[in-house]
Amino acid sequence: MRTAFLKRIVLCLGVFIAFVLPLPASVGAQVIPLASSVYEDMDLLYLLAGKGTPSGSRPWTKAEAQAILGSVRKESLQAVAHSLYTSIQKKVEAPLRWNFSDGFSLSAYADVSVENYIHSNSEFSSYGAWDYSYVDRKPLVRLRLDMAVSDFFYTYSDLQYGYGLHTKDDTLDYLDANDSVGALIPANSGLYYVDENTKLVQYEKWYANNIITSTTHIDFQTPKRSVISLGSERWNATFSRDRISWGNSKIGNFILDDHVDFHEYLRFTTYSEYFKYEALVVFFDTYHASTSILRMLLAHRLEFRPWSKVSFAVSENVMYQDDKLDLRFLNPSFIFHNLNERNKFNAIAHIELAYVPFAGFRLYGQFALDQAVAPNEGDNPELPAWGMSLGADYAAAFAQGVLQSSIEASMTLPHMYRRDIVDFLMARRYAGLNTNAWNAVKLDYIGSPYGGDALVLHARTLYKVADEGSLSLAVTGVLKGGVDMFTVLDDSSSEYGTTMFSDDVIHTSFIATLAGALDVGFSTAWQVYAQVSVLAKGSYLQSQQAFNPHTWDVQFVMGTTFSF
Repeated sequence: MRTAFLKRIVLCLGVFIAFVLPLPASVGAQVIPLASSVYEDMDLLYLLAGKGTPSGSRPWTKAEAQAILGSVRKESLQAVAHSLYTSIQKKVEAPLRWNFSDGFSLSAYADVSVENYIHSNSEFSSYGAWDYSYVDRKPLVRLRLDMAVSDFFYTYSDLQYGYGLHTKDDTLDYLDANDSVGALIPANSGLYYVDENTKLVQYEKWYANNIITSTTHIDFQTPKRSVISLGSERWNATFSRDRISWGNSKIGNFILDDHVDFHEYLRFTTYSEYFKYEALVVFFDTYHASTSILRMLLAHRLEFRPWSKVSFAVSENVMYQDDKLDLRFLNPSFIFHNLNERNKFNAIAHIELAYVPFAGFRLYGQFALDQAVAPNEGDNPELPAWGMSLGADYAAAFAQGVLQSSIEASMTLPHMYRRDIVDFLMARRYAGLNTNAWNAVKLDYIGSPYGGDALVLHARTLYKVADEGSLSLAVTGVLKGGVDMFTVLDDSSSEYGTTMFSDDVIHTSFIATLAGALDVGFSTAWQVYAQVSVLAKGSYLQSQQAFNPHTWDVQFVMGTTFSF
């Protein structure tokens, strides 16, 4: 009897040890930033291999990236796909820079970037009026530090010296008695703010660069990335300030999108070849609130790959707002919608699907439901709100690289992200040395950057040679109705209802961008990149069935980055 009991104990310990032992190859708990080429390369590899799509819940750890890569049979790949596989493998299996015998490892890097920006029309004077904008632009200097213990523990932080969102030269607007921001900020708050239409000096200049000469212009939001990660071969837990994304939309993902420069979140994932589970809590700045409140996105996501050609994911997500934390609401296995706390929650359900009928061709889409009337619910006064996107990719080997073309369409109803009590908007403080606006709030959507009442079309062709460079041409057209973050909406009675473009004026914009990057290499990582964009903005009057004259701008960006 005692022998059988001891055997069971030994067996349980063996299973536990096998689960938590570190990976032998590299720092498995290391989180790969969304700016890494690993994500685009892995998407291309899966497309060429005829597999559905790699996990759309990103960022990944190196352990997860290795598992995703391991699902592709390297020996069955053609030459170009084989080179792509090898390139990804080197990145996701690379150890940190210095490794010690006790399992401790360390990396320290400095990135020096020099960028120049030229445009022809000073009316394009906000970050939203530039194709290469605040989140894309690199600081002059960034210092990066990674540390790890074996493959179980990893931490990262950076410091940067570059231009802030707003600087001492800017005069910012404030929210007066006539301005409220959805259900997020009431009218007459007196807060200074920055949004995509705010005029900023650094975007107005016909010529500018990122060589910052005065500390009165620096970005106080640093570190931009700060990560604590614990994990092993099949699970990971992180507490991070980092960019995060759910989905494979090139226009904008409906729940979490990487157009935001960072989120602050607590995240748990576990995964296998056929399944991934994620529990996520995103914490939001509440500086804008007149009373003490907390605001969090509570989300859980299930991702499945029942067949190699098909992948789909479902998630339930609620914005939680209250003056105290009720710990009952933090159980990620519960159905959040059934908490029945309308004064505290706004819920959005979400589904993603990708299907590869044959190697090189992928169909994909997303659907997000913000509000609908359920059967037997009665006369629900809340108006329906949802968003949907559909897209297709085609890729093939061409010469030494991969040629990919994609097309996508996205639409959102007017009330998407908007409720009269709790909504899916965000306001984050960005400090600067303005005499009247030390803390200005940046207003943004958490999901799609276009918000509700929008129809967007996007097409892109990319040619990429692994570890050498890329060239792309992208075209985007946007029709935006009258509903924005400042529009006053009521769930039970709205002049917008469920009809898109209810206002007479439809705002129009067009962007065409030719971009290229070259990885020079040598003893340090050195990249040279450039892009030229043609932008137009205007409006269409439905009553007259006529376009107003469009305003045009040509924007040119050239830069180089050294990492050593």
